[in-house]
Amino acid sequence: MISAGVAFCPGVLSVAQLMPWVTRIDEQYERIEAARKLGAGVSAVIPPGQRFAPTASSFTIGTIFPDDELQTLFGAIDAGRAGAWIRSTISGGLACNLTQSWVRRQYAPHRYPPLHAPHGWHQDGALRFDFQSHPDGNFPSDAVLPMVTCWIALGPCGVGAPGLEIVTRRLDTLLIPGELSNERVRTRFACEEFYRPAMEAGDAVLMRGTSCIGLWSRRK
Repeated sequence: MISAGVAFCPGVLSVAQLMPWVTRIDEQYERIEAARKLGAGVSAVIPPGQRFAPTASSFTIGTIFPDDELQTLFGAIDAGRAGAWIRSTISGGLACNLTQSWVRRQYAPHRYPPLHAPHGWHQDGALRFDFQSHPDGNFPSDAVLPMVTCWIALGPCGVGAPGLEIVTRRLDTLLIPGELSNERVRTRFACEEFYRPAMEAGDAVLMRGTSCIGLWSRRK
């Protein structure tokens, strides 16, 4: 565990488990790139009921995972340290929102594909919260979603490749969007509170919904 709000769990998935999944993921991105080169809509290569987010170069997890493999994936996350940390963080029953479960490919800035945009600091627990109704930051007690985000690396990242950056201080409330600019985040938190996990394929990072999460890219 890194802090009360962030946990690092190595080897949640084995390389043997990942290999066939990574192959299918790479093939899906090849189909997306081919569709773009032909001038066709990306939606033509996304299965019905699934989504592609061009600004994040992400597609929903059901695009390449059938139900039985999703159960294998969830079973691996639930076992061991990762599952124990999730259960200690969230009281009551656990559920996974598949509509917000994504496969993401990150790029160095000069390699951004069409419509891909920088991904700034954010709190996942703010999903769909109406900040405009509370401009003063006086949020209701149920403003933040009681949730945990699980990121699993599909390959080495965080050192020689793009990766996550996380504020390790435990937060219990949402920050107003203006507090999540890079300048404000760097000013608000001490240098030692920033964490860039060096991850190998199959490693996982778990974060409370109030955690400040950012993505960084090497310029190569």
